[in-house]
Amino acid sequence: MAVRSSAQGETRLIERIHRLARQVLSPSENVSISFGDDAAALVPSPGHMLLISTDALVEGVHFDLGYFRPEDLGWKALAVNLSDMAAMGGRPVGFTTSLAFPKEMPPSFVTRVYRGMLKLAELSGSVLLGGDLCASPGTLFLDVTMLGEVKSDQVRTRENARPGDSLFVTGELGASAIGLELLRRVPGRARYYPHLAGRHLRPIPRNRMGCWLAAKGCASALIDLSDGLSTDLHHLCRASRVGAVIEADRIPLPGVSPKVGSWVERPLLDYGLNGGEDYELLFTVPPGRRHQVPGRLDGLGIHEIGCITDEPGACWLRERGSLKPLSSGGFDHFRR
Repeated sequence: MAVRSSAQGETRLIERIHRLARQVLSPSENVSISFGDDAAALVPSPGHMLLISTDALVEGVHFDLGYFRPEDLGWKALAVNLSDMAAMGGRPVGFTTSLAFPKEMPPSFVTRVYRGMLKLAELSGSVLLGGDLCASPGTLFLDVTMLGEVKSDQVRTRENARPGDSLFVTGELGASAIGLELLRRVPGRARYYPHLAGRHLRPIPRNRMGCWLAAKGCASALIDLSDGLSTDLHHLCRASRVGAVIEADRIPLPGVSPKVGSWVERPLLDYGLNGGEDYELLFTVPPGRRHQVPGRLDGLGIHEIGCITDEPGACWLRERGSLKPLSSGGFDHFRR
């Protein structure tokens, strides 16, 4: 059944999404008024700052429906915003959505998008606050705005890295980009490598880790890895007016079989440096607090990969004993 342009068709679809949200999500003490009204109303916890983040996914730019299921799309749209909350040390509270889709698209597709989104919302403790549905002339567009909160004295930014700080990263880097390449080049075989394909289709935002770093107070600067380690490291260094050296042999890379290696085009290290969409956390720690950072937390690996220097904006990669400049090789929407 196609989505009708009448108000009745839109109303029924919205009601279906609301019913699904009520079935999946528990009420939140921070939310006074949720969907069904013209705006939502939140009550921040005492002593907390309100965090706001927004990200859009555009068909043909961020995803291809040839290999993204509707549930995957909904999950990822929320995950990228949850990752922004993690990068500030914040706890997610709720989110709004704006979805534009062709009139010919079945209502069941839209419902499945929200089903994937609400599954991750349930796991993360955030709630759907409301949003908007409208018709698109062709491609699918999905925007999520996330609201969270963090104690005023615990918020983390990109701006406080200092020379002598150690650089740490969570998880492993490059799996999402390799998974994307498998989905594009050998889609029939990609499903046999769920660890790689799944990292691209359904990334896991590191909210518990972000909250732990904020509460512990050991991270001086914090950023999530959405555009790739090389690019996001430059973002952090520019914001803090420092430089960095990272060690190539310390970058945590995914395990890849020889068969998978024959299907991908670039060296494994290149994916780890420039692949993007890993949604891990990159953070700096002052020398006196390195001992507070464990090797693992809740099963998530934490790796020291380098240090901060006093050369503003200069990022270097040490590989096989020699230093070479590390340029921003990750994703850029407007790079020609």
